[in-house]
Amino acid sequence: MMYNNNFIVVIKHKGKVLRESNNGVVRLPFGSDYSILLKNKDSRKAVANVEIDGEDVATGIIVPANESVELKGALDGLKVRNHFRFIKKTKEISDFRGDRPDDGLVRVEYRFEQHDVITIDPPRIRPMRKKGGADWTYDTCMCFYYDGNSTGGHTGTPCSYTVSNSCSDLGITVPGTETKQDFEYGHTKPLEARSHVIVLQLRGTVRRKRRVRAVKKPITVRTKIRCQTCGRKSKSNVKFCGNCGTYLR
Repeated sequence: MMYNNNFIVVIKHKGKVLRESNNGVVRLPFGSDYSILLKNKDSRKAVANVEIDGEDVATGIIVPANESVELKGALDGLKVRNHFRFIKKTKEISDFRGDRPDDGLVRVEYRFEQHDVITIDPPRIRPMRKKGGADWTYDTCMCFYYDGNSTGGHTGTPCSYTVSNSCSDLGITVPGTETKQDFEYGHTKPLEARSHVIVLQLRGTVRRKRRVRAVKKPITVRTKIRCQTCGRKSKSNVKFCGNCGTYLR
């Protein structure tokens, strides 16, 4: 799962959450259907736009505060008719549709609602007369505004990703198995001008000892990775083998 500014983007396959590497790469076997889970950890609603392979697949998805929305496929109006399916970008496909710099990329841009401005009325107190004069002194109203930079705010770090133009490494997303998912119109408060972006890259291959091999099973958050040097298995979130110290890809 990729976390940034109180928002999480997850790729799921058969109901299981897939693990991404440090540079945002998600390994998924070619020919697999998948979905995108959007989770909002903020106290405000968020509105997300989803782009895959450089094309808009869903615009204006409202993710309520502290809730999640799973997008199973590209939106056609207010309906999803097919799952996302990840396939290998063969030479025939490249010759027909061309190669795009953002093939294999899942890009989610989101904005939160604006923070509420709370105005506190002056307290109803009896004015006090100054000694030796007729002037009156009153308390003045105060306005509080939280802009996300005050104490307690969260500042996320921008995600990074790599792009490869190799047909053997990358795949593209096409309509997959039929499904039924309905959305409905909703409303939000005015949104912030600032937007945030999370990018994941789908890949159907893995490089081991200078060889490119097809991914046979997706790497989930519970998948254990076998060290290519000593064979020891480690959790998928571990970077280095605890036995020999080899970097685990």
